[in-house]
Amino acid sequence: MSGRVRVDAYLGEIAVHLHGPHRRRARIVAELREGLDQAIADQIAAGLPTEKAETVALARFGTPVVVADAFADELTIAHARRVLAWFVATGPLVGIWWLLLLHPVPWHGSPTALIAAIPVVPLVVAGIAVAAITFATTGRLIRWLPEASACRAAAAVLAVAGLVVVGDVTVVAVYVGSDAPAGALGIVAVAASLTRIGFSLVVASRLRGYGWPAARTVRCDGLR
Repeated sequence: MSGRVRVDAYLGEIAVHLHGPHRRRARIVAELREGLDQAIADQIAAGLPTEKAETVALARFGTPVVVADAFADELTIAHARRVLAWFVATGPLVGIWWLLLLHPVPWHGSPTALIAAIPVVPLVVAGIAVAAITFATTGRLIRWLPEASACRAAAAVLAVAGLVVVGDVTVVAVYVGSDAPAGALGIVAVAASLTRIGFSLVVASRLRGYGWPAARTVRCDGLR
């Protein structure tokens, strides 16, 4: 096997074990390729023949599984931030639809009336708070705040996914049992909630069943 083919096969095996946002994975593989090329060049400059230089460089980098494991926490946090961003981005849109259906005149009545019409409001607040804390403790604010581990970021995703499932199931049940009109808006709102529920269950299943997103590398007590 030629050197370039060996390097490509090695990086390809690493890529199989990387789980997270595509761009982040591609960047990691590109950086590894650059590092490998430099390591091989250094070995050749030290007097080794090309094939031997490649063998030595690959051995020093480590097995593909070990190398991929080194990036597991980084990718877990990146994936957690992306999933939480999706929840936060879709929440207001779905919430507006349910607001129009279950409490069409939100500025009339007390906050108690709003919660009575849409009982999941406290869950929404809790989910946003968890997501905000996770963003703050895994992003640039870690200069001033304690940095969250990959396990905590994964746990935050599991918590928010649970809140989303409970919240969306509740509003669908309230809608079905209410006198709200069963029009196009109702169909869209129910479909959106069911989509969020399905996505949440998939995320939770992967997290709990596979140590999401990297079963061998992210070992968090209480997530198994």
